[in-house]
Amino acid sequence: MTQIIDHGKWQLYRPDRLPEQAPPNALFARREGDGVDWYDYVNEGHNFSPDTVKFTAFWQDLHNGWTIGAATRDVTRLFPAGQLVRELTEFYGSDPQAELEVKRYDPDSNTLHDLPTLSQGRSLEARLAAIEARLGLGG
Repeated sequence: MTQIIDHGKWQLYRPDRLPEQAPPNALFARREGDGVDWYDYVNEGHNFSPDTVKFTAFWQDLHNGWTIGAATRDVTRLFPAGQLVRELTEFYGSDPQAELEVKRYDPDSNTLHDLPTLSQGRSLEARLAAIEARLGLGG
């Protein structure tokens, strides 16, 4: 049975002291809640299974939800600042990125869904009108 494992929401941060080998412009992410560093979490070697698909999800107002960003079997290819990190235990496709980047992630039900197309949702004009109204630009 397919499971989606929650690895938390991650944010950018600057450590008090850079690791010895880190360049001065290195980027760092830590998990909200416990503050664990992304590189430490990945390098522990036991937080992710090698055969699963790991993915990030970012908030997208257009879809009013979390959209899949990167999707890969190699966790070292992810940098999750400002995103959720999840792990899909069973994936039978050949290209996780191509097959999952068209998905939306619902953290409440822990499920993946197809992104709505314009024909499934409001028209582009209706969306633009809603944005303009929100910004006070409608007239």
